[in-house]
Amino acid sequence: MRAISSVLVTLLIAGCSDQATNDQPNTNYGPGGCPLVTFGEGVDESAVNGIVADASGVYWTRDDSVWRADPGGTSPKRLAQGFNLAYTLAMDDEALYVVDYAEKLVRMNKDGSGAVVLAQDSISVVAVDESSVYFTSTAGLFRTPKDMSKVESLASISGAGSIAVDDAFVYVRTIGNADDLSGRTVRVPKAGGEIEEIAPPTTVTYHIFFHELEVDGTNVYWVEPSAGTLMKAPKAGGTPVVLAKDLADPVSLTLDGDDVYVTLRSKDGGSLDERGVIRVPKEGGDVANVARGPQISAFDVAVDATHVYWTARVAGAGVTMSCK
Repeated sequence: MRAISSVLVTLLIAGCSDQATNDQPNTNYGPGGCPLVTFGEGVDESAVNGIVADASGVYWTRDDSVWRADPGGTSPKRLAQGFNLAYTLAMDDEALYVVDYAEKLVRMNKDGSGAVVLAQDSISVVAVDESSVYFTSTAGLFRTPKDMSKVESLASISGAGSIAVDDAFVYVRTIGNADDLSGRTVRVPKAGGEIEEIAPPTTVTYHIFFHELEVDGTNVYWVEPSAGTLMKAPKAGGTPVVLAKDLADPVSLTLDGDDVYVTLRSKDGGSLDERGVIRVPKEGGDVANVARGPQISAFDVAVDATHVYWTARVAGAGVTMSCK
């Protein structure tokens, strides 16, 4: 692990004035009759990767840049550029935390200013709480205070992938390695300690390495792309429950009240009609289609008070939204 740097990220151009080329979003309709609106497309040939949203706006990464739009997708604007591969991101009330994949973790204000490097390593995913930033690298699970005073190792977890946090624990979904294809769902105390297994290992034949894990006050939720399932289990461990099965390559998920939103990439060689975004009750039940069909390309997903947003890891694509 290379040392934390508090030096401004000179490669990043903050507060850029670049507007997306489509100020008037492109619109069609989903299965439920809600309009599907795409914004921020056509700005370059890079793909759109991670996305987060709250009352302040919608924030997403392209391969080399970070973008923002007002809630509802209006006024898309580039906040920063100069990344090698801006991939996953997290946020708190004041800042964005962006993973430049396999290189560094960058913090910036929500207007794009004040960019600093928090850590430099082969970093893959990030999560935040009130006081600390948590991230994974090839060496395991780490934490750094938001004041950037130090980097602490919380656990040496092989193949640590998606992460989520609650008041006391960091939850991790692993991807295994070449010698052991087992995917595990575990948790580690924020104060450090033993790794606790939440659910038995499952076979992971491939992995998107992204936003595959979330947690609420009671349960942990995750997707298994290989098995085509959406799962949950009690946070303290217990029997996993299948919330939805026979899904065509579930990639990412996010929680919203009583529901889970999941993106479906469709299996390699499978029908493009299986692509889409779905909504599944946390207690199980009927799967509702938010958007479905060959015209849908969905990767990461986020929600705010009124809309669902998803990215498309396709060159030149934008962000698409629908009503919840």
